[in-house]
Amino acid sequence: MSFMEKRQVQMQRHEVAGEIVSHLKVFEKDLGRALSSGSALIALLPEARLRANLSGVVGTEVISDFVASLSFINEAMGKATSGHHSLDDLRRDLRIPETLGGDKIPLPSWSSELSAATPEAPDAIAG
Repeated sequence: MSFMEKRQVQMQRHEVAGEIVSHLKVFEKDLGRALSSGSALIALLPEARLRANLSGVVGTEVISDFVASLSFINEAMGKATSGHHSLDDLRRDLRIPETLGGDKIPLPSWSSELSAATPEAPDAIAG
């Protein structure tokens, strides 16, 4: 294979990788939106039941079904993340340069954030 043919294959791989990244971003955002909107729906259902003056028994199976569907969405998000990492491994194997890296600074855990946000002094109240 000549240099030009190798270069053409490399350029084609870069183009395909870019297309995959574009679709992957949309897919991951859609999963996040589904989780968010499903959570909002589940939060609304008990309140709606109260406002409609219905028994606590009414709709429990419906809520249970929606909670289960959120579990599936969460599992799908985990699988998508795993697939994302596998694609990144393949990108490295094919020597396709990384074009977007995201944040390189590790995020602190939620528990350390919460303990840091607890006011130590009475005048440390945010508001």
